[in-house]
Amino acid sequence: MAMAAVGLIESALRQGQQTLVSSRLRTRHLVELAEALQESGLAGLDVFGGATFQVALEHLGEDPFDRLRQLRQATTIPLSGLLRGQSLVGQRPVADDVVELFVARVAAAGLDVLRCFDPLNDTRNLASVARAAARAGCQAEGVIVYTKSPVHTDQAFIGVGSELARMGFKSLCLFDPAGLLGAGSARAIVSGLREATSLPVSLHCATITGQAAFAYLAGTEAGAAALDVCLSPLGGGAALPSTEGVVAALAGTEREPEVDSQVILAAADRLDAILPLYQLVADPSGWQLDSGTLRTQLAPSVQQHLAWECQLQGVSDRMPEVMAEIGRVREEMGFPPLISPVAEVVVTQAVANVASGERYLIVAQDVKDYFLGLFGSPPGPTDPEVQHLVIANEEPITVRPGDVLEPMLEDARRRLGRQGMAQVSDELLLEFVLFPEAAVALARGEAHVERLDDEPQEVPEAEPVDGGDLSEPVGDAAAVPLGPPPEPAPAVEEEAPAREFSVEVDGEVFEVRVTARGGFAAPAMAAPSVHGGGAVRAPMQGLVAKVTVQVGDHVEVGQTVAVLEAMKMQNDIPADVSGVVQAINVQAGQVVSRGDPLVTVA
Repeated sequence: MAMAAVGLIESALRQGQQTLVSSRLRTRHLVELAEALQESGLAGLDVFGGATFQVALEHLGEDPFDRLRQLRQATTIPLSGLLRGQSLVGQRPVADDVVELFVARVAAAGLDVLRCFDPLNDTRNLASVARAAARAGCQAEGVIVYTKSPVHTDQAFIGVGSELARMGFKSLCLFDPAGLLGAGSARAIVSGLREATSLPVSLHCATITGQAAFAYLAGTEAGAAALDVCLSPLGGGAALPSTEGVVAALAGTEREPEVDSQVILAAADRLDAILPLYQLVADPSGWQLDSGTLRTQLAPSVQQHLAWECQLQGVSDRMPEVMAEIGRVREEMGFPPLISPVAEVVVTQAVANVASGERYLIVAQDVKDYFLGLFGSPPGPTDPEVQHLVIANEEPITVRPGDVLEPMLEDARRRLGRQGMAQVSDELLLEFVLFPEAAVALARGEAHVERLDDEPQEVPEAEPVDGGDLSEPVGDAAAVPLGPPPEPAPAVEEEAPAREFSVEVDGEVFEVRVTARGGFAAPAMAAPSVHGGGAVRAPMQGLVAKVTVQVGDHVEVGQTVAVLEAMKMQNDIPADVSGVVQAINVQAGQVVSRGDPLVTVA
């Protein structure tokens, strides 16, 4: 039976820019590209979600919801976005009331298709998104995260897709962010999903390992309804196969895409003309193939996190040990796919194990939450000894993680109210739940915005907002040039400037003030000399979230004495000796470096 033409989902506006230029494309350039592609015949545009949401808030001074509205006005091509299931576009699962409102707002702003994946392929974490999408009137597409491990088989992926179909998803996507999918599995899984569910199936395969072209051809021959592609200036490498290349490769076949190649070529030329403005954030290595990913299974974004963690914890010269430990930790955690945010949890724990010299001596809160089931159910069995080491006798939950989360929206309104914001829009409320500091800074006009060479480098400083109605857009945020910061001015010893931070601890935001000299955080005090004592030292650079002991307390080996926040994770710092706390050398809100003494125990 003849099959219909394969559709193409243009992803340069989201996936391509996310992987190759650090999600930095400005809304004005995205709108320009959407307008250029209007008459292309593309089946869809991938424009929303992933890291682009956070970067727009934190670095560009742009509101992601407003960006979506502008893209909706620019084109009639269906718009799609990617959500991390119950975590939406954030790092941690959120309550169902947040999911419901978020989906309603993105649908109202113009999103047609919500692609939803769970980092563990735990379909329970997609249930609330599917229900919310149905109520909001947009299509929910269930995403199956592809990976390789002893517990991940072609038949297992088909089973995940079958469950998504039973939950009400109207289409499926086989999602391969690390380029691990071979032609044989592509053909088997696409065929199996079509037979088991009768739903249209799309393919998303990173090109970094060199396999994507073969997987796309096999998937197309097996009946894939659509392929994710990227215009060539943002295609290849860590991104996706180039749109122009896929169009040319399938020309003359029964699945030939029904697109206007001249329109696509013109849009690619326009993107090529825009990209020089982003040369400072473009990493040339991102466009290269890396067959090593077949061994590590780490997507480029996770590799960046790995390099940063190794640098922070002083083990950059021990990468072979770290890579071996990542594989070991992943197995002990039940072989989760190495996709954000769970990939960062695995990597952070592996680096900590190598840096500390003792496995699981230091355990991040996210690792504890993983073993407690708060991210979902692992794909395979976890190591019972490691689980006991991490969570002791605590009992993991067996229900859907969203079921144990209290509603969050009203509490967020109260917290905003305490910061002088009496009335806020639903969109600002959602941004605050997901990224509190960035949302408040943008709303107050205090965000530090990167500027391109063709943008004004000086913007009048916006006046802070002292409450009032924040439901309307605010003025321009303060600007900073894109690229390396200027050299700091010589320190003046007499002056002691202060830096202010918003620190979230147990759901409560605290405003802290850190006094510094010369513009840098003041170093922690040296531990007092105590006979027979020892300092519990920071294993990494971070912000002291809290100190959990007081002078005079008796502590045992392994007891948590402080909590450090680093790389968006809270890390419990344990005592490595038993004894009595003689001195507290830091306080909450203080920035510390690796090796700084936190607590002295005698």
